[in-house]
Amino acid sequence: MNKIEYLILSSSIDFSTDLICYELHKRNKRFLRLNRDYFRKYEILYSLQESTMFVKIDEMEYSISNDTIKGIYFRAPVFLRSHKKYNLNEQLYRSQWSSFIRNLISFDKAKWINHPVSTYQAENKMYQLKCAKEIGLNVPKTYIGNVLPQHISSCTNYIVKSLDTALFYSDSQELFTYSSIVNGEELLDANIKDAPIILQECLEDKQDLRVTVVGDKLFSISITNKGKNIYGDWRKISKNDLVYKEINLPKDIATKILKLMKQLGLVFGGVDLAVMDNKYYFIEVNPTGEWGWLSSGSDIPVDKAIVDELTNEV
Repeated sequence: MNKIEYLILSSSIDFSTDLICYELHKRNKRFLRLNRDYFRKYEILYSLQESTMFVKIDEMEYSISNDTIKGIYFRAPVFLRSHKKYNLNEQLYRSQWSSFIRNLISFDKAKWINHPVSTYQAENKMYQLKCAKEIGLNVPKTYIGNVLPQHISSCTNYIVKSLDTALFYSDSQELFTYSSIVNGEELLDANIKDAPIILQECLEDKQDLRVTVVGDKLFSISITNKGKNIYGDWRKISKNDLVYKEINLPKDIATKILKLMKQLGLVFGGVDLAVMDNKYYFIEVNPTGEWGWLSSGSDIPVDKAIVDELTNEV
């Protein structure tokens, strides 16, 4: 029976998790990776009497005890989010394993990155924007709902976002929405009664920043389109055209970001900022944000920092 010190909860296709596992392997740590899309391949039994979970994968057996588990890396917490129709067996699989993952907070002596309760709380965009504003970070003027504020101008551009990750299926096609720039005239003609939206002022000539936070470390980069500021959502730009450059944040902005992370209970987060007229704006924080592209494309050691935090080797 292999006694596990570190548990990795992820999916089978996740490059960032691959990097974490590789780093743990280099450090000779006893870890186990459970992929949420592979549960049918596992045999899992949790014993309340022993506060221990037993896992069998192929012919290998593992035990994870609340008294000996040191760290849990909680990646991709939303369980196979999708609106596609599934048969009853698939619905049962998804709903019950999703609940099982949430129940792993029973391992309450381990260090979590991030703890599920904090992750689910921080994923609420209205709440994180409220916290950022109260801490003193600049936040774009924001409205959330299924009606427009009265002062919408037909001559002004606005940013429209979904309140939650919007992933849909139509005719076997996967559809995903990004932040979109919409002019006031289009908004005034639109029907938004069916679902709430996030409506923000549009920061027209802004510089995009991504700040990856791990513990008290901040890895800050600017993101440009071949050196030029990006109009709209930088995720829509071809990866071949994006240029990443390490930067230093003003001390007061860095301090406020760390304060926000502490208030949200997050050890890790991908923070998006925008700079316009030398003024820094908080856009959002993703508690399970992608970062593998930083370690591979910019040689920024996010993977090592995460494992340092997970293993208390800071």
